Amino acid sequence: MKILQSIVLLIGHLAIIVAANSTGNAVALNQSSVSITTNAEGGQIQSTTVSIDRADLSQPHILRVQGSNNDVPIRMARIQVKINGKVVKTIANNSLELNLAPMMQSGRYEVEISGVSPRLEDTISVNFAGKNTNVTQQFAGAGKIEQVLVINVR
Repeated sequence: MKILQSIVLLIGHLAIIVAANSTGNAVALNQSSVSITTNAEGGQIQSTTVSIDRADLSQPHILRVQGSNNDVPIRMARIQVKINGKVVKTIANNSLELNLAPMMQSGRYEVEISGVSPRLEDTISVNFAGKNTNVTQQFAGAGKIEQVLVINVR
């Protein structure tokens, strides 16, 4: 059994995830970049870009969206998940778990999580995890949520 330990190196807006296996050999798993922009209404849009290998799609790649208030799950309303502009899921409770692997082949996929967070003390977490990939984004506070995960499958 191989044990992987990972380190995330942040260089500007570029994150390089490096893992070491049980023999101590370093292996670059993937690269991701993060950008934060402002939309026309003055709200923030957080975008993360990650590249994954098509062969890795044989394993589940799970998108998780969860709301919490001081680590207590909250009910989320009016939050949608879109892939390349098409709504694939609307969140009706306090979390969502969706395997994106069957929906992807080679190419570029823009996964948008959008909606409204009504209270300042609420936190919305978005996690995308699969073989050699683990990316997390968070939004805290009241207002419009716009989290974008760009997945480049090569």
